[in-house]
Amino acid sequence: MRIRIRLFTYCALLMMSSVSAKAQNDLGTYHGSDVYTAGDEYQNKFNHLDVAVTTGTTGIGAELAMPASDMVQIRAGFAVMPSFKTNMNFRIGMKNDPEKDKNGNKIETKFDQMSGLFKQLTGYEIDRNIKMHGRPTFYNAKLLVDVFPFQDKKWFVTAGFYYGNGQIAKAYNAYEDMSSMVAVGMYNHIHDCIVAGEPIVQTSMGGLEFLIWYNPDDEDDQKIIKKFEKYGRIGAHLGDFDDGTPYYMYPNEQAMMEVKVKANRFKPYLGFGYGTEVPKTDKLYNFAFECGFMAWGGTPKIITHDGVDLAKDVKGIRGDVGSYVRFFKGFKVYPVLNLRISRRIF
Repeated sequence: MRIRIRLFTYCALLMMSSVSAKAQNDLGTYHGSDVYTAGDEYQNKFNHLDVAVTTGTTGIGAELAMPASDMVQIRAGFAVMPSFKTNMNFRIGMKNDPEKDKNGNKIETKFDQMSGLFKQLTGYEIDRNIKMHGRPTFYNAKLLVDVFPFQDKKWFVTAGFYYGNGQIAKAYNAYEDMSSMVAVGMYNHIHDCIVAGEPIVQTSMGGLEFLIWYNPDDEDDQKIIKKFEKYGRIGAHLGDFDDGTPYYMYPNEQAMMEVKVKANRFKPYLGFGYGTEVPKTDKLYNFAFECGFMAWGGTPKIITHDGVDLAKDVKGIRGDVGSYVRFFKGFKVYPVLNLRISRRIF
């Protein structure tokens, strides 16, 4: 009986050893954080996690990456463009008001005359040169899939999408020019009231009504009214509409001139890259370079605070503003150039 039990135990141990050897051959040998000889159903499926920092044209961001198979990796992350400021300049003036004569000599303009008169009346000086600040404002979350077509797993192609805010940049007049913008707003309000025959100020106090207006039937007032009709409003002549009508941008009720650049929130992505392990780090660190493009829906919209699309509705935009408009119009898609440094967590 004891001989039979020992023989049975010996056969069972032999069978378990054979099954264990077969299982090890199917599942592969685990080396550190990688599985090199895994079977079809096990190899490199969610068996490690990488965390990375990124920098490039999408901004500064962070990522998490995990393999979905031996040739596919899934990445998710977030990137934000740091806020930096660029300056642009433009000039304000009046319609049909040349600054030089036919010989190129500087002459006194309607703007000079009216701004001088306005300073005497209000104490505010209108500076003809206005500075605008431009800032990027976009940020994006992303979900990307990397496919490694070669055995060394260094080159990869990527597809996925970015999703972020619709406003990717903005521009606004410098705060040091606020006094000029306030003065322009005051002048335009006075101009509109006088030309329309409406009171500039109308209020009541103690049962008495106070009124400041220019009477079209008064001879002296008529002279002032004709001057305002002749000079027109003060604004920034940025360009012309398709029919040739000049487009002037005027300060809003907050005495600001603002422009917002907008694109689609959802942005499909396609790209490729190259990555390699950092030497002498036991495969803990990886360095990768990636390039591609985000499809953000064609030409971005460049919307002023009064609702005009400078990219679509206005032509012949001059100066610094025109340079930035042409810059954004030139990018039907957004180029992506990123560097990524990742570390294996497990």
